[in-house]
Amino acid sequence: MDFFVLLTIIAVFYAVLLFLDFTFKSCSHYPYMMLIQRTGLSVGPFQLRWYTTSLNRLILKMSFWQPKFQTNWFTFGSWITICLIIPSICLVIVSSVQLCKKIFTEPTSELSSNQQDTLILEPIVPGINLPMSDLSYYIFALMFSTVFHELGHALAAIREDMHVEGVGLMFILILPVAYVHLDDITSLPSSKQLRVMSAGVWHNIVQALTAYLVLILLPFMLFPFFTVGHGVMITKINTRVGVNGQGGLVTGDIITKLGNCDVHDFVSWIDCLNHTKSSVDSGFCLSPEFVQHHDETKPVHYVDEYIINCCDPNSKTNLCFEYIESLSNPQELPNHSCLNVRKVVERSTSPCDADNQCSSAHCYYPAIRKNHKLVVIKRQKKNEVLFLGQPTELQYISVTQYIPKTDYLSNSIPESIEKFCKYLIMFAGGLAVINVIPCFYFDGEKISRVLVNTMLKEHVEHLSVRLAISICLTIFGSLMLIIYMTLGFWSLFKIIN
Repeated sequence: MDFFVLLTIIAVFYAVLLFLDFTFKSCSHYPYMMLIQRTGLSVGPFQLRWYTTSLNRLILKMSFWQPKFQTNWFTFGSWITICLIIPSICLVIVSSVQLCKKIFTEPTSELSSNQQDTLILEPIVPGINLPMSDLSYYIFALMFSTVFHELGHALAAIREDMHVEGVGLMFILILPVAYVHLDDITSLPSSKQLRVMSAGVWHNIVQALTAYLVLILLPFMLFPFFTVGHGVMITKINTRVGVNGQGGLVTGDIITKLGNCDVHDFVSWIDCLNHTKSSVDSGFCLSPEFVQHHDETKPVHYVDEYIINCCDPNSKTNLCFEYIESLSNPQELPNHSCLNVRKVVERSTSPCDADNQCSSAHCYYPAIRKNHKLVVIKRQKKNEVLFLGQPTELQYISVTQYIPKTDYLSNSIPESIEKFCKYLIMFAGGLAVINVIPCFYFDGEKISRVLVNTMLKEHVEHLSVRLAISICLTIFGSLMLIIYMTLGFWSLFKIIN
């Protein structure tokens, strides 16, 4: 299911919902009217809203837990939020510049590498740059982030003797947005206003840091049930990878080595993939006796301009190897030998290349196509799997670093926790950065207004001038966000096309 299919489903869903809502209201359908009144549900164009006052007492009770700690908590949070304003503005500017490069520059490997090393903000849209399989994580992580954000505002407001009229949750398309109705905040002193207005951003910062901490400590937290650091387990193999046939890789295999690179966890798996793709082909050190005894060479012929074949074309176990003569110890041997690949791997004393020749043996290179490699994949408690093809195909193997200690545990448990934590970091951090920027209808607008009014009170006498300065800052921040969002969705539009 792609982006346009999802958009069509959402449009049909809201069209049916609006039609039913209009029909029942026009005929004053009593059960429907009572349902709306009791639940607080309301339907609008591409939005579904829920509002309630039943949670006010619960929030009130939460605000009385450790009142002194909460006061210090929100005071500290207001300072952290204020310090985040300038870095957030810089991050949006840098992200806009990077998005410009992404849109107007032809993609190259060097540019892609630089972009990966640069932290940027980018809109996430299901079906475009987000897998549809992660849609549930997307919705719940965003819902949890926005609810936790508004809970911070509500708790801080009650601590400052403000009245919470009610709370609600609204779905715009599929995006959940929580909200809280508060009394007018402008009557409070500046310090109290900052505590209330910064509480949402502060809660998102804490939420992102907590999710990051859980992500780091997850291997230790799951240690009694899962093993980490002894390889990676295959969870899924794409059909385009030529290693999933008979005698190949299967789901549940534990990979411990990729070529000459040891695999310990997911990070080392990625490093080994990159190393395999970028490294120069290596040969095998073989003794002359082995070559002479197992050589099944047929008449040598060229498959194409570059590839030489010296084996039976119908053979699935043999491969043509090219002899690389040592300069220090030259010996008359055939230039090409047809050898059993698995026996070559088992009998090879060490890998070799042109600069590192074999001792008491000879170096043989597989005669294969350009951009193809012979990769030995070692598995735990199983024979090696020999992969012959383009190394980029191996990236379509899905793995996890969490290996269950018993067959009753599913490796999807830590994978789900990891994925949810990553989305929490993404959305909570993104909400914190975006909300703190001075922009109309965002928390940053009110925070910047209070800061300008407080800091310039002794230098600028007229309140209207201070207000004009804060409005100019808000206009500047709003323009920055509009430019960033425009570039972000433009880059996504290029992906679609």
